[in-house]
Amino acid sequence: MTYLSRLLTATGLAAASIGLFVIAGTGPAQANGFGLGITGSPHDFSAATWNFRGEICRTCHVPHDHNRAQQLFTNGLLWNHQVSSVTYTMYDNAWSSTLNNTQSPQPDGVAKLCLGCHDGSVALNQFDSNAALTRPDPAVFINEVDAGAQIPGALNAGDLRGTHPISIAYNGGDLGLNPESTAMGTSGTIADVLDGGKVQCSSCHDVHDGTEAVAGTHLLRVNQAAATGTASGLCLTCHNK
Repeated sequence: MTYLSRLLTATGLAAASIGLFVIAGTGPAQANGFGLGITGSPHDFSAATWNFRGEICRTCHVPHDHNRAQQLFTNGLLWNHQVSSVTYTMYDNAWSSTLNNTQSPQPDGVAKLCLGCHDGSVALNQFDSNAALTRPDPAVFINEVDAGAQIPGALNAGDLRGTHPISIAYNGGDLGLNPESTAMGTSGTIADVLDGGKVQCSSCHDVHDGTEAVAGTHLLRVNQAAATGTASGLCLTCHNK
């Protein structure tokens, strides 16, 4: 099963009862996940004061588009949240002598959807509206909830040159990269976490904080810490250094 298929079919609802807080309003946020599913995870906004639906999934996905003027479902994954209109500066080949793989001119696929919140230009509560996806309540941006979850440089004229390349083809066994058949934590292989053969945000992060995410990390698929895993384990999964 491809990663995109798992995104649609996995609800990530944890059966275990866990004592934790949920991001609400503009109060303190939890940066790390628990690997127990979407409920109570950093992407669970069901208790947020701006979430007029009080649902978890609906801030991102919707089962029916209800003839909405902005057909966000054309972005895939039954998408329900406004996407960014920023024109980005992508990671430049000039910054790396080995970065020769084909990169999209602008973020696409899952990365485009993630940037709809994480670039800081679109409010978290811009979802599920027939008008211009604006809410009657004040706009709430990601830096108000968790400044660390905003992609560095994204608000600086959309500059992504300081961020790991996204929307870029992965050619395993080439340019110092491990083969696509290499195991990626509990997510299967590298091939399983690519989006149409491209590296996207979801290649490194399990957005639903399911069993594929390492507890206590930023929803990472492989642990990075030497004390609890392998030093730079996520990096070395793909990069043959």
